[in-house]
Amino acid sequence: MIHRIGIARNKIEVFVDLINSNAAKSIARQPHLLTLAAEALKKVSLRGPEVSVEYDVGRTIGYDYIIETTDANTIFYAQANGDDLFTRYTKNGKPEATQHITLILQRETGDSTYQLHDIHIGLKKPPKLGSTQETSESKAYWYNHAVLFNGQSIQPRTITKVHPLAAV
Repeated sequence: MIHRIGIARNKIEVFVDLINSNAAKSIARQPHLLTLAAEALKKVSLRGPEVSVEYDVGRTIGYDYIIETTDANTIFYAQANGDDLFTRYTKNGKPEATQHITLILQRETGDSTYQLHDIHIGLKKPPKLGSTQETSESKAYWYNHAVLFNGQSIQPRTITKVHPLAAV
């Protein structure tokens, strides 16, 4: 189901697949992200095949559940339901209030419109380890940050305390 989000400052339309995109998972949990995305798009111009937008809304809009970790944190890894990549989790810590939203957009092939590929509350994060988009920043970031576990749907048989890519 393709949904029109809005128009960027340079008059380019932006859409999201509310069923089959990474953004769909976030929007299903937090529907107000669509309104925040439309607000952010009005203020930015889109250029290039892939665009990352970090936007300061100017007011607190929610919490960032990815926190910096220390040796005091208990860490475990698991695959979220519907995900084949492992996520680094911790049960102890507090989310931080934020006024930032991040949008990852991709231009449609042969078209001037963009698709919202991913969206989350908080600043931009490097791609997860093991993903095809992994960057040189991914390893340093994800070895020092984790998602606060608060009952998210995970695949129980994938839970491990050893980093799954440690042997790679």
